[in-house]
Amino acid sequence: MKKSKAALTTKNRKLSPSRSNSSDRPNDGLVFSAIPTNHQITTLLKKGKLSPSLVWPGRTIFTAEMKRVLANKSREMWHSTSGEPRIGRKKWIVNNLADPDRYPHALKFLAEKTAGSETKIFNHPNAVLGTRRDKISETLSGIQHLTAPKCIRFRATHPNHFQDAFQRGGFEYPVLIRPSGSQTGQNLLFIGSKNEWDKIYSIPWGGCNLFMTQWVDFQSSDNEWRKLRLSITPSGVRLRHILFGSSWLIHSVERDEAMVQKEVGILKHAGEWEKLQQLGKSIREKVGLDFFGVDIGWKSDTEFVLFEANATMSILSYRLMPEFQRDVYVNNIKNIEKDVWQTLEATTGSTLR
Repeated sequence: MKKSKAALTTKNRKLSPSRSNSSDRPNDGLVFSAIPTNHQITTLLKKGKLSPSLVWPGRTIFTAEMKRVLANKSREMWHSTSGEPRIGRKKWIVNNLADPDRYPHALKFLAEKTAGSETKIFNHPNAVLGTRRDKISETLSGIQHLTAPKCIRFRATHPNHFQDAFQRGGFEYPVLIRPSGSQTGQNLLFIGSKNEWDKIYSIPWGGCNLFMTQWVDFQSSDNEWRKLRLSITPSGVRLRHILFGSSWLIHSVERDEAMVQKEVGILKHAGEWEKLQQLGKSIREKVGLDFFGVDIGWKSDTEFVLFEANATMSILSYRLMPEFQRDVYVNNIKNIEKDVWQTLEATTGSTLR
């Protein structure tokens, strides 16, 4: 698989935000989309394919079947910065946009145009805007058993602005720094002392918005580093996966059979983990989204550290799934799919499956 970056604008974009083949679709519903504010997407050219496919960043990731059903029951609308797009009267809207850093203008537009209406909205834009890293840290502070590390947003046009932000925010070492809109640890810096600020020259930041977050130790008493991902809908809280790492920076690494066996044993009984279930419910009450993920560090059975909470997480994907005990992972995601279907049906007011 080959990857390349592409910067698209409404001028050179051939896949126009027009509503092609949408005239025969019901007019009650709308799927709301937009081009990222920075006009950047990813193109993928898969082996054996003659043309590339487009990967839109910062969106809620639905299954292919969900997208097909929604497309047949709605019209698609693309927010445009040129002209004044109209939403019209809709009974329901599925908001595709999940990243407040990549789609701030489109999300604000949708919130303003639907304010005061009776339109049901899946993942309301105001709730999405509230998941920006600095905002979600404030929102989730005070939840029992959860540490929500301090986070501020700042703009840097000079190297001194990093230490200025550090002082202004009242931080202690270590801190984490990342550009806004970045995911999966890309361009993430760990500043462990006052002698490590030269690390900032290894990432792009001139004139960009960045986040500074207080790093919090989440290593367990038996020296394990563990990260949990929760899937949260009105239907319930589900543990999507557990990752174990050799350091604090944990991503989807290759799992050996011992790790998988350990993870599967926890996944099978996650519904009985009362503290985790209550934590997920408390988070949902404060976040207000219909379908989103939460990444947290697992220090002990009653101590968790927030990493992020948003609707952009890859929850319904079957990629990077271990082959060993694969049936357990598949069944777990199938249960999450049922939760999402139920939530979509509650929004649209119709049976979709």
